Amino acid sequence: FDRLMHNNTWSEPWEYIRKISPQDSGSDIKYDYDYIIPVVDPSSIDLRCGRNASAAWSNPKIAVIQAGDTVGFAVNTTRWPNLYHPGPATAWLSKAPGSLNDYTGDGEWVKILGVVGRTEQSEPPNDEYYWKHQWGTYQAKSWNFTIPASTPPGDYLLRFEHIYPLPTNSLQGSQFYANCAHVKITNPSANVGTPGPTVKIPGVYTFGQKGIGNLEPKQKRRKLTGRTEIYFYADVGNETYDIRDFVEPKPIVWTG
Repeated sequence: FDRLMHNNTWSEPWEYIRKISPQDSGSDIKYDYDYIIPVVDPSSIDLRCGRNASAAWSNPKIAVIQAGDTVGFAVNTTRWPNLYHPGPATAWLSKAPGSLNDYTGDGEWVKILGVVGRTEQSEPPNDEYYWKHQWGTYQAKSWNFTIPASTPPGDYLLRFEHIYPLPTNSLQGSQFYANCAHVKITNPSANVGTPGPTVKIPGVYTFGQKGIGNLEPKQKRRKLTGRTEIYFYADVGNETYDIRDFVEPKPIVWTG
């Protein structure tokens, strides 16, 4: 997610977003597959803001946003310009104790968005795999949400995350895609809240956690090289996966 939306305007790629390192540092591809290789270790510090982005080496600008405003993140690749994996999406805030450029994201994080099922933002799917269509962000090119109106003023990392929740014994386990924007949140209102509950990232997810690593269909399952897939890749029209079986990972969303 390399672009931030605010005031109905999309930024330039990496203008406000901490730039991540491509998987292949020698690649000439500017916004493509090398940038979207997922994090697969939930204990990695790359889970915070993406590959090598705990330090703000790209020196992004700071977007000034008022509490209560609508913001959004957009997918950065041209090869697959949407969220082609089914799974949940979340957004998070972490207040910097000083300069955002110096902040590694090792402080407290609060979840301000959780998307599992379909909403009015969901894209009409263009394939026949109906079990995927249950997920709200499936094939979306971007996602918008609101900064809680009672967010205390300050400089924050604003993090957007999408998870492809494969089980730990399937391939490499769940895939995590996350990026962070630099934002200054203003709040002229006297209604300032206390964000919570808060968590550390990494530390919020573990291998085998409900909603991350051990969800399986209730009915038909398929073995792939000796591993049980979270999704059984059923033939079109013979699908039994039910999104209502999904257990959304904690913490709960802070709405302000």
